[in-house]
Formats: sequence, C-alpha cells, structure tokens
Amino acid sequence: MSQKDLATLIRKHPRLIGLLHKHGIHFCAGCYLTLSSSPERAAAYHGVPDVKQFLRDIESVVGRPRRHRHR
Repeated sequence: MSQKDLATLIRKHPRLIGLLHKHGIHFCAGCYLTLSSSPERAAAYHGVPDVKQFLRDIESVVGRPRRHRHR
C-alpha cells in the first residue's frame, strides 16, 4: 500500500468514504489522527478486524501503483 495518508487518498478517490465506513472507520469532527494516518495505521486505530482485506479493498478503489519499465 502506498504511504499516502487517508486524507490524500479520499481527495483523489471520494468513493473510499463508503468503503472506510464498511470497515468501521468513521470520522468525527477533529479526527485529524485518522485522516493524517496511513491506511494501515487507521485500521489499527479503529480496530479493523481484517486489515489485509481492508487494504485489498482500498487498492481495488485507488488502483495499484504502476511500475515504470526501464528500457
């Protein structure tokens, strides 16, 4: 998973909000800790039971990083 924080990912992929709620990650006013965290840390803070599935679900929305081929 990329090292981007959730706020950056959500700005680029607003559909993530529903996915985050599905996995039990909800935002309250001033929840800067979750938004400024990596997905892995946010999952830990919120006690997501299946972190691997959570990360796979995020990757299905944001896509996998593309690797550049050297020629």
